[in-house]
Amino acid sequence: MRIAVVGGGISGLAAAYRLRQALPQARLTIFEAAPQWGGVIASRRRQGALCELGPDSLLRKPAALSLIHDLGLDDELRATRPEARRALIVHGQELLPIPEGFYLLAPGRIWPFLRSPLVSVRGKLRMALDLLLPARDPAAPDESLAGFVRRRLGAEALARLAQPLVAGITTADPEQLSVAAVFPQLIAMESRHRSLLMAMRARLHDSPASGARYGLFATLAGGMQRLTDALVASLASTPEVCTLRHSTAVTALECSAAGARRTGNPALPAVRLTTAHGPWQGERVVLALPAHASARLVRGLDGPLADLLDSIPYAPVATVNLAWPRSACLGLPAAAGFVVPAAEGRALLAATFADQKFDGRAAPGQMLVRAFLGGALRPQLVAHSDDELAVIATREVAELLHIAVPPLWSLVARYPQAMPQYTVGHQRRLAAIETRAAAHPPLALLGNGFTGIGIGDLCAAADALSRRWRA
Repeated sequence: MRIAVVGGGISGLAAAYRLRQALPQARLTIFEAAPQWGGVIASRRRQGALCELGPDSLLRKPAALSLIHDLGLDDELRATRPEARRALIVHGQELLPIPEGFYLLAPGRIWPFLRSPLVSVRGKLRMALDLLLPARDPAAPDESLAGFVRRRLGAEALARLAQPLVAGITTADPEQLSVAAVFPQLIAMESRHRSLLMAMRARLHDSPASGARYGLFATLAGGMQRLTDALVASLASTPEVCTLRHSTAVTALECSAAGARRTGNPALPAVRLTTAHGPWQGERVVLALPAHASARLVRGLDGPLADLLDSIPYAPVATVNLAWPRSACLGLPAAAGFVVPAAEGRALLAATFADQKFDGRAAPGQMLVRAFLGGALRPQLVAHSDDELAVIATREVAELLHIAVPPLWSLVARYPQAMPQYTVGHQRRLAAIETRAAAHPPLALLGNGFTGIGIGDLCAAADALSRRWRA
């Protein structure tokens, strides 16, 4: 069996790795349009610092940990430093800690929250009404995250807490985001406990950390690119069954639903690809791409499927790594970083204190901050030049951290269509995509546009595909 994998990011590389295990007799060809492998995962050394241009960590989910183990990278796993397992929120000119026990959208511990100035007394009283409100009918239509938070906790909780925390994870607009697709656990908690506040208190024992549960995050000592580099090295080590072709864009796809059975010609392949360096033909193809890129390739095969894929919006994001002498900010609070409410009117979405979050990130005597700009609410920012983005990020980080000197250097990366937005109706859209794709058995769709944007989610999707095709 000849299988093509189109896309050399984590989705495509993990899929090829697992398919090689599941189908040892298959011949795999992996195509990547860019000159380098890894997609948005990219780690760079800069003057003694280790910079992440894309994701800087992964959740310790089974599929990701299993892949790391199989690649022999267990010894390189590094946890978030214990002293940095909390997050901050911008409030005016201050960086205020998210109250201890606050997880995602609601507090589990009352007194730390009541003492926090993040929400006004009136806002706290409105949040307390959650204890009295009835649960929503589980059969009701899909709801936006903003609608969910306003209904349970009020408008101020949405603006000052939920919106910045969610934007720091997904870069999304909560008015458009589907709560069922992104945070189904919130719906389950409301259904089970009726009150979101009571549900959060019930699960408090899971972790005392504030904001994200940072104890569940990990990175690799040499940077996240170590993961994709190890996948490429492993696949390249078996040239008899794996062929890797970077700088090779796939420009057209033809796919026969039944292959030889449909034509009566056993020599006729089920899949044909047109690439920048010639044709490829075989029996199966995996499109491990952003949804809009897959849409372009399947347009001639199945117009309605392409329309569904194109209906998944993506938001742009830029990262700016900034290095300062450590002496420039002696009062840096112990935290993983901070998020910025849109209500603050700033350009920044969030920033990570990279050297506080993980060991070995900054050069000796320096601090490394990674700023995020763009997202669904400010997509126009990513159109600025690298120099302009560096100036914007420097100005806002320096102001919030009270830094009076310019950075030693900056490193900018931009991703014009990086972050899929799981908007209201996303699950219904996915069901329709699965129905249309099922009419093309040689075709599989993977990528961050479907069931999860994290590395662990993408590894799990690759595992599921290998099991399905092995069967």
